[in-house]
Amino acid sequence: IKLRARVEIEDVPSGRRQRIIVTELPFQVNKARLLEKIAELVKDKRIPGIQDLRDESDRDGMRMVIELKSGEIAKVVENQLYKFTQLEMTFGVIMLAVIDNKPKVLNLKEILEHFLDFRHT
Repeated sequence: IKLRARVEIEDVPSGRRQRIIVTELPFQVNKARLLEKIAELVKDKRIPGIQDLRDESDRDGMRMVIELKSGEIAKVVENQLYKFTQLEMTFGVIMLAVIDNKPKVLNLKEILEHFLDFRHT
C-alpha cells in the first residue's frame, strides 16, 4: 500500500514562482525530521528547485510551505520530493483472515467479498 502526503500547488501572487503546500503527512512520518531531510537534500543539490522551506503549522492544522525558484516546474519538484523523502511511503500488508475456522491469506477482492458477506448475514 502506498501512502502519500496531501499536497497542493499554489502560484505566488508576486511573480512567476510557485509553492508546494503540504497539509497532511503519511502515517508515522515525523514533520521535524522531514523538514531536516528536505533541507539536507537542497543543501546537497539533490533537489535544486527549492528556494525556501518553512513550517507554518498552527493550532488550526499542519501547513508546510516549500517555495520554488523562479521558472521551476512544481510537478517535477513534487516528484523529486516523493522519490527522496518520506512524503511517499510503501507499507507491506498481509491480509490474513479466519475463514471457516482456518487462517487464510486473501487478496483484496476476496477480503472485500468476505467482508460484504459478513455484513449481509
